[in-house]
Amino acid sequence: MRVILGTPIRSRPKPWLFFRVPAVMVNAFDIIRSGVGGHVVKNALQYDGEVWMDSGGYQFLRHGKVPSIEDLAVVYDRYWDVRYFLNLDYPPNPTDSEHDLELKLKASLRNYEYLVRRFNNVLPVIHYHWRTNIIMKYLTKYLDYNPPCIAIGGLVPYVLISRGVPKNSRKSALEFLLRVRQEVDVCIHVLGLGSPVINPILKLMGIDSTDTSTWRVKAAYGKVVMPGGGERHVSGREIRFGGKEATNEDLTRLYRFLRETGFPLIDRFFEDVRTSFEYRALINAWVVLNCYEVPSTGVFRKLYNEFELMLSLPNEAAR
Repeated sequence: MRVILGTPIRSRPKPWLFFRVPAVMVNAFDIIRSGVGGHVVKNALQYDGEVWMDSGGYQFLRHGKVPSIEDLAVVYDRYWDVRYFLNLDYPPNPTDSEHDLELKLKASLRNYEYLVRRFNNVLPVIHYHWRTNIIMKYLTKYLDYNPPCIAIGGLVPYVLISRGVPKNSRKSALEFLLRVRQEVDVCIHVLGLGSPVINPILKLMGIDSTDTSTWRVKAAYGKVVMPGGGERHVSGREIRFGGKEATNEDLTRLYRFLRETGFPLIDRFFEDVRTSFEYRALINAWVVLNCYEVPSTGVFRKLYNEFELMLSLPNEAAR
């Protein structure tokens, strides 16, 4: 399974200048705001690998304006070196009625139908909702277009946050993902779930890829991502939310993982991990790309064990 790194177009650091990164995800909102010229995204990124472009719908929404599908198509049409463009979809809320859910899914499908007539490398995006039978109905509609891959979104609030969503949301959302994997033959990309605590479960299910932008965000807040899951504050700044302060044992465990997996900047660890945002970001990128170790304890270890057992049963493995 691949982990794709989400990144602003002109940001630092650029992990791919230091070690192999299988693919990079940019978004149309950032492309427009940054004013990237020409027809080549890779020049601005200084990257020669595979680039995906998200619609940037979430970022547009945060700034109060969602582009028309026609405007988005104009942006997509500028760049010839993007491997996949993602459809502009309208994510449902857990509280949406069945009627509102259908309205959003229909509007998202119309966007895809518009884009797929213009581009041969647009991926459908469908967001999870607990009314899974309706979601599967629309997933089937997308599959009628024979896309090379499908992107599943909307899982982060259910799996990694789980506040304000129905009870047992983690397991229900992951069971939906497993159902999709078992019923769909094309590759599956899971949006936003790239994390050491989830990567082993996604790999176990046979998911093809996921992505994450948290490698930069956590570094900016003074945090490092720990192998096996979790995060630790290392900057010495006041802890305002999320995570614990790193102990010497935590830092030793992180250092050992980096050394054993061949992190190329290991010599700078004790000098820069507390003081350098860029160095922390590089560490975080390395960990999310290279850690598939099963969590030793906690809810995600329990989930891993449950899905491992589920997949070992003859009737499940054959589906």
